[in-house]
Amino acid sequence: MNRDQLQDRLLTLRFELQRSLGLPGLLGTLLLGAAVVVAVAIPRVEGQTRELGDPATLAQTAKARHATAERSAAVETVALDTLPELFPGFAQSADDIATILAQARDSNLTLGSAEYLVTNDTSAHFIRYQMLLPVKDQYGSIRRFLASVLNNVPNAALREIHVERPAVNGNVLDARVRFELVYRAARP
Repeated sequence: MNRDQLQDRLLTLRFELQRSLGLPGLLGTLLLGAAVVVAVAIPRVEGQTRELGDPATLAQTAKARHATAERSAAVETVALDTLPELFPGFAQSADDIATILAQARDSNLTLGSAEYLVTNDTSAHFIRYQMLLPVKDQYGSIRRFLASVLNNVPNAALREIHVERPAVNGNVLDARVRFELVYRAARP
């Protein structure tokens, strides 16, 4: 029996029941069916509620959560201690900038004069190297350039992008893109 035949039989059954019982009788039958379903489900829900209120179960659940929290805190501490080691050293900054400029050339972008800023927080384990790069091209080219930089330089983050359209009817955009490159600080 396919879907159309089943739908046809159910529709026929509904019309026959409505003709013999009337609309109030059909609605009453549906309400009685819903009441039976609820009556069957109530004992199971009550059993689960009693189980949740059991002090032994609550203590066991709390103990399991506490153990999980302690394990995750230990894992987070180890992860935070090893996190700086995952970043390259500052000596790689020249290679990363060369990669970014090569991606811009490959995307055929018109580049302006870039600005660079190095920040080193003495309490942090990282050195941040910011690069503000003005570019001119169509939206699709700029977007491909950003994606290629973020895919090829894993320690780069897109910090800011500001896009302007100099001419209302033009499709060339002026954009200022700020990348932040993160490096591991040298340990004393």
